[in-house]
Formats: sequence, structure tokens, C-alpha cells
Amino acid sequence: MIRTLTLLTAALLTVAHAQDTAAPTVPPTSQSAPSAAPGTPVRAQVRTGTLVGREAGGVRVWQGIPYAAPPTGDRRWRAPQPPAIWVGDRDASRPGNVCLQRSALGDGPTRGSEDCLYLNVNAPANANRAPVMVWIHGGSFRSGAGSDYDGRVLAREQGAVVVTINYRLGPLGFLAAPGLVGNQGAGNYGLLDQQAALRWVRDNVAAFGGDPANVTVFGESAGGMSICNQLASPLAAGLFDKAIIQSGPCTPDIVLSPLADALKTGAAFARTLNCPDAGAACLRAVPAERLLTTETPGLAFISFPPVYGDGVLPRSPQEVFGSGQVNRVPTLMGTNLDEGTLFVAPFGRDGRDIPLWQFWLLVGQLEGWNTLRVLANYPTRDYPTVGLTASALVTDGVFACPSSEIIRDLARFTPVYAYEFRDRDAPSVLKPSAAIPDYGAYHAGELVSVFGTPLTGLASPAQFTPAQADLARTIRAYWGNFARTGNPNGAGLPVWAPFASPGGTVQTFQPGRIAGTTSFDQEHRCDLWSE
Repeated sequence: MIRTLTLLTAALLTVAHAQDTAAPTVPPTSQSAPSAAPGTPVRAQVRTGTLVGREAGGVRVWQGIPYAAPPTGDRRWRAPQPPAIWVGDRDASRPGNVCLQRSALGDGPTRGSEDCLYLNVNAPANANRAPVMVWIHGGSFRSGAGSDYDGRVLAREQGAVVVTINYRLGPLGFLAAPGLVGNQGAGNYGLLDQQAALRWVRDNVAAFGGDPANVTVFGESAGGMSICNQLASPLAAGLFDKAIIQSGPCTPDIVLSPLADALKTGAAFARTLNCPDAGAACLRAVPAERLLTTETPGLAFISFPPVYGDGVLPRSPQEVFGSGQVNRVPTLMGTNLDEGTLFVAPFGRDGRDIPLWQFWLLVGQLEGWNTLRVLANYPTRDYPTVGLTASALVTDGVFACPSSEIIRDLARFTPVYAYEFRDRDAPSVLKPSAAIPDYGAYHAGELVSVFGTPLTGLASPAQFTPAQADLARTIRAYWGNFARTGNPNGAGLPVWAPFASPGGTVQTFQPGRIAGTTSFDQEHRCDLWSE
């Protein structure tokens, strides 16, 4: 039972990138060295030296660009430091190391390196003060990489400079321990990495034809949660001009931790590493891979989530959004209709539906004292399987309703555009289970549309119907327009009204039908989750 609970809690907020799911059908990520980008060599002069990338198909690509010094040795668990200057040309035709990580459930091989603070730039060949879109990947704050995403189609279609970044993950990115407390607090090194990457973009993106005064940060799942946290971070003020948050509310208790609790977890983790005083010198001497293979004390939905109560996030995002003391930039934010199916599916892979006791346990973990009331509002008789009941609960309680509350708070102070992705036939290579016979509009199901490129183990645009391909182009046009102007609307697109309380409009996306709805909260039972 304890192992089952560990799997359940670990799976709940796992990113949907295929190699990071619990599904046994997903192939492992290759450990081989990445191949060089094809095309003609092309140079860019940044502050630290000359980069040589490749141009092909009207898009210039530079990969493996260091935006900070390697966070190794004495730099482990410190704010990122400036990258070194180099002499001569630096080959930028291959991605850099991904950040050290294990599979989503922590039982697979490691990949990557501590030396991982790299980013990639995709720019139209004729870019001149083009809008800039900086992608922050998901992965439950413990897996994923910027190089997992191909920004070339988005760059070519939307005339934007698309940047994808790495940031420190797991204990290397978010461990808070008493001996590591510094001027900016403890933990949140991954969030500091993101801020360092955004400063690098401000300082260098003009060399690629980008406009440093027009930067949009966008991300999904843990990447969206990261952006949500950056909206609440005083240290991120002025680092970006617009934000797109996909399936990434940062206010639920299960996706962040108060500093006091994080320090207790960190101290217990340090003891398991034979560092009883949680001292910095002892912890920095621990081999990096051992940090990943050591069991985290206690049970948590995210083993090492972002922390609030330090210099990066002095207050909880929920408090910041409620007070309006937020980084006020135009924001586009939304969720998918069936977020929960991806997380619940692994528990029906023995050919049976989820047992009722496991569903009750999930509700208890999420809701505590409110368990009975929640169960009364999600009767299993209303769904084909117990798994789909659990999925609806996860969708509403973890994603839809927290996002709706954030949207309402932000809309009081800045323009906000809300959406819901509703394509229940979204392509996928994920295998159904007895618990989840159909994934529907699943978590990350919109990503192939946003990027217009395949995502290994998840889906490919080649699977689109003509109507889905049209929807994907429309979504990219909305995202591109928003990056240019802060307004997703444009010629030939269905009108998308900004959100305005009460009764705010949420734009719904499905093939052949894009329309606004004012019943989002009622459909997701948000009255229940807001109490």
C-alpha cells in the first residue's frame, strides 16, 4: 500500500512529455550524443563570444549556448553565475547537456549532467526586432529539457525568435536545507536559473534579430507553474513583457512549499546523505547522481517543489495575486478539458479499473478534512470508470479551478486571455488502460499544436485530421499575435474576448469550433474547490 501511495503521489503532477510518464509503453530517452543541426553555418556575436549555428529552411538555429557558468562544485546550490568568455568560434550546432534527472517515477536511469545551464535559439533568417518567445519546459520540476522541444515551425510561421532553456531540476534545483540558506534564501535555484536565462535574452537576443523589449515567456505544466511563480517574484520584475501559462497554476498547496517545511524536508534528506548538520560543504561533496537516487523523506506530490518565504518568492503566489502586487504583464492562461487522464492512466494498466480504496486515498491526499464533501460531488456512478472519476477530480481541483482563480485575480490588474483546450480526439501514442479507456483532451495534448512538431512518445502533427491541423495553426497564430502585441486577436481568427469578471469569457478550442464560454467554473465545479 505504501508503494502504491508513493506511485500515486509521484504520478499526480508528472509532465506529459512521453519519456516522463509512468506508462510502460513509452520508450526511454536516448542517451546518445545529439546530432549536429543541418544547414549552412551562420554566426551570431553575443557578449561572451561568437556562436556558429546552422540555417536551413528559412530558420537559423543555435544550440547549446551557455547562459550561466556550470553550477558545479562550490557553485552547486548557489545563484547562477555569469558564463565564461571564449575566444574564437563556438560550435552551436548541437544541444548542450540536459540537467541531471531520472525518469518521472524515480526508478529509471539518469540522464544529463550538473553542467546543464544551456539554451537554444530559433530565429527566422530575416528576423529584425522580432518578438521573442522563451519556452520553459515542464517535468514536475525534476525532468525535461529545452532541447526536447523544436521551435523551428513556431519561429518560421510566426516570425518570432523562439528560445528554449534548461534549468536545474530535482534536489539540485530546489533543495532547501539549513546549511544552504544564503542571501536570497534557500531552494528555488531552478527559478533563479530561469531568471538568469531571461537576463541573458535581454542582453543578447538582438544578435539573433530579436527585440529585447518584447519578450514573452511561455511554458506548460511545471514550466507554466514556473512562470506563474515568476509573476509573483519581485526578482523577475522587468525580465519579460508577456506571459503564457499552459496547464500551470502555482497556487495549489501540492505544487509549492513554505520555506519552513522545505527546510525540514531538506534537513531530513541531508541526514540520509550522511550530512547530519545539513552543512553546505558536506552536501556539495555528495556525488550528484547519489542525490537523485536517494529517497526523499516523507510523501509528496513533487519531491522538491519551489519554495515561498525566501528572497525569490517572499510570499505565497496566492497571496501576491490576491493583493495585486504582481508583475503586471498581459497574460494568456488556460488548461485542458481532461488534464487528469494522463496521471490516472498508469493505475489501470493491470487490466483492471482503479480500486475504490485507491480513489478514496487520492481524495484524502488532496483534500484532507474536505474528503467526504468532495466524494459526494464526484460520485463514481456518474462516470464509466473509477479512473475517469479520479481524472475529473484531478482536472478540476489541481488545474481548472486554481487556474480560474488566478485568472480572475490577474484580470483585475492586467489584460488576461483565458482558454480551454477541448479536443477530445487529440492525437496521442499513449496506450489506454482499464481506468482510462480514452485520454480525451489530456494534459499536454495541446503541445504538438503549439509547436507544430512531433514530441517523442506523445504525438505528431502527422496524426492530425484536416480540422485538427487548422486548429493547430489557429492556436499558433493566437500565441504569435499575443507575443507580438499582447493581444491574441488578428485577421481571420475567431474573436477572443479578454477575461472580465464576473462571468468572464474562456475561449474554447476544438476542431471546427472555437468559441467563448462563460460556464467554465460551473462545468468544473469550482464553487467546491474555492472553499
